[in-house]
Amino acid sequence: MIKERISVFGLGKLGCSMLVSFAHKGWQVIGMDINKDFVDKINNGQSPVYEPNVAELIKENFQRIEATTDPKYAVENSDISFVIVPTPSTEEGYFTTRYVETVASEIGSILQNKNSYHLIVITSTVLPGDMAFIVNLLERTSRKKVAVDFGVCYNPDFIALGTVIQNFLNPDMVLIGESDSKAGSILEQIHHKLVDNSPLIHRMNFYNAELTKIALNSYCTLKITFANILAEICEHLPGGNVDIVTNALGDDTRIGRKYLKGGLSYGGPCFPRDNRAFAWIASKVGVKNVIAQKTDDINNYHRNVRIPQKLIGILRSVKGNKIAILGLSYKADTNLFEESAALFIIKALYNEGVEINVYDPACISEAKRELVDCNNIFYAKNVNECLENTNLCFVASPWEEFKKISSLVFVNKMKNAIVFDAWNLFNFDKESGIDYLKIGISK
Repeated sequence: MIKERISVFGLGKLGCSMLVSFAHKGWQVIGMDINKDFVDKINNGQSPVYEPNVAELIKENFQRIEATTDPKYAVENSDISFVIVPTPSTEEGYFTTRYVETVASEIGSILQNKNSYHLIVITSTVLPGDMAFIVNLLERTSRKKVAVDFGVCYNPDFIALGTVIQNFLNPDMVLIGESDSKAGSILEQIHHKLVDNSPLIHRMNFYNAELTKIALNSYCTLKITFANILAEICEHLPGGNVDIVTNALGDDTRIGRKYLKGGLSYGGPCFPRDNRAFAWIASKVGVKNVIAQKTDDINNYHRNVRIPQKLIGILRSVKGNKIAILGLSYKADTNLFEESAALFIIKALYNEGVEINVYDPACISEAKRELVDCNNIFYAKNVNECLENTNLCFVASPWEEFKKISSLVFVNKMKNAIVFDAWNLFNFDKESGIDYLKIGISK
């Protein structure tokens, strides 16, 4: 029987997904956010964020969900508070914890007058040493003692936007940094009740957990970049095919297939910044870590130079200058344009005077804000409009909608039916009338 009452501080894409996942599994949950619009939408049974399945789960579990702008109400009416607010990156590469500190101070002050034990779980990504500071802040503001009057855990997520709820309910593993064994045990039991699978649960001290989080993401960026290096090499070899190479490499259990696929540079809200943070923390403690720095450099080369140059070369070969770009978000099923490969590629093409049509099922408005200085980009309302009279189509995000585009659409709409597919969505042969190109495949 589930008895704990849960509050979630921060109702963005991750916090809102966490809120509805707990409700889906039977918990009474309170969402807390300073954004009144987010709170009102949730209380009206609507999703304030773009993320698959969130809206459906809010409707299905409406009787177990409420939201508030009052942190006092959230803490006093819950036993466990998850904190998932932004930790923005600085120019130097480390994370600022000012939003986490604000929430921790509020929770600590409220705990002064709460007699029952309360568990605070920090899910926001932080760096080694930050949790020690947060615990100290909670003790000072609550005037109580950690491991006696309240517990603290660091429990970062390992999810991808577009599949947050699926990842949250079916994690590969669960990472818990704990102030003490009681706090860790409570959180471990929460996860046992929450998940649909049986993940390994790793419990450790704060420093090890903080390092594990950023090290894992940094290692993923290394695999992506390594695969992209292989892709570029394959393009220069007779019969070179990066998929054949990476499939063989991935079957070795020492390497594995995940993230080992030639394609576009990594992007989004986590991988780039976590890799830079990994480089920063190494530098801070005096450890040489050129791997993370070079990974970032090579990733920038691929999105700023290599792919744009390939696209410009194709356009010049047909004496054309107009490109259609399908997909703007950094991955499918999200409206996030932050550090997407398409963002950098578009800017590079624009600076070379290329005419650009773009279409994305979800993030056109986000793209318009990011590309406000790039005049004359045409934002199409659908695929057909985007392809109209273009010399080249570049598929930059693997949306399901794009997989359904027939060869006739490309042939009939485009001036030159050339498709450069970064995600291997199609299987066009020579009879299709399309010049079909892929990353990591030699001509």
